[in-house]
Amino acid sequence: MKNLKKYNKNFQRDVKWYLSMRNILNFDGCSEYINKKGKSIIIYDKNGVNGIEAFFQYDSNGIIKPTKHVNLLYTLLKVKGSVNLHIKMYSEDRAKNILSLSELKELSETFKAPEWFYLSVEKQKLKYKQII
Repeated sequence: MKNLKKYNKNFQRDVKWYLSMRNILNFDGCSEYINKKGKSIIIYDKNGVNGIEAFFQYDSNGIIKPTKHVNLLYTLLKVKGSVNLHIKMYSEDRAKNILSLSELKELSETFKAPEWFYLSVEKQKLKYKQII
């Protein structure tokens, strides 16, 4: 994607992965995305920024920018939320010894996930072990 070149390599990698997973990791439990004031964070404006820039600003800086690509922004938010939900579930399962390390590695390979996905599960596992 040529419009990703202005972003750092980690953001480029993550956006490409999120988009590749949009048909697999697409449930995050949210029906709409609202801010703390109860307003939608997905705002259409035909003169707004592109969807990737809107996602970058929200994800990196917490800034809501109107976008001309609401479907792209929605997809990126949905997949990121789903990834976070999966990390939480896998972490809990790792803490309870329901999911083995080899199974987690296999899932990560199946998803072609960046290394941070696996590392996040393992890091959060420690938090859940303290709760159990």
